Amino acid sequence: MKLYHYISKGNSALEDGILSFANNPQADLSYYYKRSGADTHQGIVRWMESCFSGRSRGIRAFTEPIRWTENSLCLKKFIENADVFAIDLEALEHDNLLEAVYVSPPVSEVPGINEQNTFDEILFKLNGTNEISTSPVEWNACNDKLGRRFAYVRYYLIIIKGGIIPPQYITKE
Repeated sequence: MKLYHYISKGNSALEDGILSFANNPQADLSYYYKRSGADTHQGIVRWMESCFSGRSRGIRAFTEPIRWTENSLCLKKFIENADVFAIDLEALEHDNLLEAVYVSPPVSEVPGINEQNTFDEILFKLNGTNEISTSPVEWNACNDKLGRRFAYVRYYLIIIKGGIIPPQYITKE
């Protein structure tokens, strides 16, 4: 099974691998300042680990490449400014590098959600990769007016031992 991950153009993923937040001191911190209450990379890493062990070594991935619609021009800009990499999930699992898999369902599928500014991703731990849904992603649910571009689609957070997916497990699409 392949999962897909996006990294800003000009990256070194084919040489250095895909870096998790914990291993990327150049990561964009702006998304996490309000949510974590921290103001440094290490502070945010500590906050992530307080959510659950391994969270800072997680890498977000989708079961298919992103498709934008007229309502989601932010997704168009996102994919135009990024390279997409396919991750060989079965090889990671075979080589015992996959620690855990979490799903973040669309917020529309979470009953009783009460979102706040400090709200973080909704993540549910799966019992294994066999629980990853390969049903089509509803990209048309993404709407620039609603904000939070990935809150309305299903994605996965794969927790990697060491926090880096080595280059031999990825291909540039």
